[in-house]
Amino acid sequence: MKATQNNSQRVKKITIIALFCAMSFIISVILPIKVMFLTLDFKDTISAICGMFFGPAAGLFCAVVVPFIEFLYSDTGVYGLIMNLLSSIAFVGVSTLIYKYKKSIWGAVAGLVSGACVTVAVMLVANLFVTPYYMGVTQEAVIELIPKVIFPFNLVKSILNASITMLIYKPVSKVLKRMGVSKNNSVSVNSDGAVLTQNKTRSLAVALVSAVVMILAFLVLFFVLGGKLA
Repeated sequence: MKATQNNSQRVKKITIIALFCAMSFIISVILPIKVMFLTLDFKDTISAICGMFFGPAAGLFCAVVVPFIEFLYSDTGVYGLIMNLLSSIAFVGVSTLIYKYKKSIWGAVAGLVSGACVTVAVMLVANLFVTPYYMGVTQEAVIELIPKVIFPFNLVKSILNASITMLIYKPVSKVLKRMGVSKNNSVSVNSDGAVLTQNKTRSLAVALVSAVVMILAFLVLFFVLGGKLA
């Protein structure tokens, strides 16, 4: 009986991870936002949620598979593949790894903020060495774009991915649990009423802050950086 239950959970897990990959790809196709030669999408949000629920390995699986699928139809070629992989692996890998060892609201916040910071740093370096070949310009020309476009774009992109993940992870997690999907490395929850009330208050506060940050980031994206739906 136990072996049957384990097999059932394994099948559910594989199926849900595949659905996360599919959703991540679909979002990257239907909701891209262009800022000059850069493209913002929200596939990393889906991969991060997958990794927070099932563990970093599952999140990184989505973060790697989806860019390769995009590569098959994208007009950015190898350049787009490299930049997508670096961005997704940095954000999803760091945020989910920290959350794995600190499963709490503050662990999620710390993981997502750290993932956002690492992503910005990685993409600044990547743009210095990869973008000159893609655009056919000198490294000095790319350096001039860093304060005007590259840095603010990647900062806004990382903030949006982090805030949206923080905002929707809990509802998605609850839906998955109701579907009977077990969470990796689950921890025991204190049933004391005061603790639960405190956790709900913290969750609400974090959700409100995430929503405000998300709205501000969207305003900057469209009205300051000149972003537009592709």
